[in-house]
Amino acid sequence: MSYFSISMKKMLHYRWHNLFCIMGSLVSAFSIVLMWWYIYLEDGEMQQYMTAYVVLSSLISLLYSSRYADCVADKVYKGTFAVDLLRPVSFLRLHFMEAAGETAAEVIVRGIPTGIVLFYFFREQIRKIDVRYALLGAAAVFLAFLFYMMVFTVIGFLAFRFYEIWPFGRLMNDTIRFFSGSFIPIALFPAWMQMPVRLMPFQYLYSFPIELILKGSGCADIGWNFAILVVWDIGMAVVVALVYRKALLHCVVQGG
Repeated sequence: MSYFSISMKKMLHYRWHNLFCIMGSLVSAFSIVLMWWYIYLEDGEMQQYMTAYVVLSSLISLLYSSRYADCVADKVYKGTFAVDLLRPVSFLRLHFMEAAGETAAEVIVRGIPTGIVLFYFFREQIRKIDVRYALLGAAAVFLAFLFYMMVFTVIGFLAFRFYEIWPFGRLMNDTIRFFSGSFIPIALFPAWMQMPVRLMPFQYLYSFPIELILKGSGCADIGWNFAILVVWDIGMAVVVALVYRKALLHCVVQGG
């Protein structure tokens, strides 16, 4: 836990960075809300739904950070990956604690002020949320966070093959943002796109938990979606283990 707390404290020291990040989150959220209000100018019910959707999407996005890839890649570039293997703790666990601490600090510093402001201005829409389904949605977000973290950890290990991995991270992040329903709900996608999009795991990062929170019992196949999300997590855990084992082979001194 010491790595977790140290990483949190490190992020909390960047006050101006955190302040501008809060302002950026608020401006982005209000801009998107205004856009949906204009699109559904004659439909008050959809305005309220999309307002709550944008608020939840903005808060959930704080959990999903590419630092899990950057953390691994930085250790590979600097050669500290091999040094960390000598520590009396698993590298993957150490990596998770460091990156999770930074994420937690960002959620606290940016998420709490952003959430307070958004909930104040859009409290009428938020009040309609059922607490029971909000907790289920939080559980879905946690499982989705694990999946996201493992995906970017694998991208980080690409540093053994490529000098720069940021294009892979950028491509994955943009793909997730589009196909996960973070900006446009999947239900609004053209019919020919919805089937392939729903076969991807990305919908479980935004679309599924947000719909679960907002629609409650109206959200279809809740148990089935949770089961699929768990399967994706297990599959990604296997991929991480295989990639990590492959990375260890690169650190073996031949003939030594």
